[in-house]
Amino acid sequence: MLQDITQFIYREARLLDDRRFDDWLGLFDDDGLYIVPLVDEAQPGRQAAIVNDDRMAREERVYHLVNHWFPAQQPPSRTLHFVSNVVADERGGLWSVSSSQLIHEIRGGDWTQVGLGQKNAIVARVDYLLRRDDGGFRIHEKRVHLLDRAGWQGNLAFIY
Repeated sequence: MLQDITQFIYREARLLDDRRFDDWLGLFDDDGLYIVPLVDEAQPGRQAAIVNDDRMAREERVYHLVNHWFPAQQPPSRTLHFVSNVVADERGGLWSVSSSQLIHEIRGGDWTQVGLGQKNAIVARVDYLLRRDDGGFRIHEKRVHLLDRAGWQGNLAFIY
């Protein structure tokens, strides 16, 4: 089972790196959450978070990334996810999964454009609650715990 879960996490990372955001949306349960909390045990809707997206907010985020021009994504971010240390155990019909992720992000450009052409490394522990169904796994919750979440965050206009 761990191999199947790990392959699912790898696939999700590849979808994000390939900017296949509509396919990424399809990985979530209808009531699934995508959260980037400011504190480890943040309760969705009760504490501030960098990202706290239900289905509608995820769809809106993807729509804007794909269809709207905004300076924080001109040119668009390119990412490369490295996933390791995947551990999982079943709890009450859901799989609790944790992984370590290193995400490299860059927006192309040259020295004349502030912040462009600089590689950024984002380090996070990413926790999932996955639901198994006939077609594989679905994300019930994805929680990205940024290692340096208390510090200055640069361009956050992409999906972790």
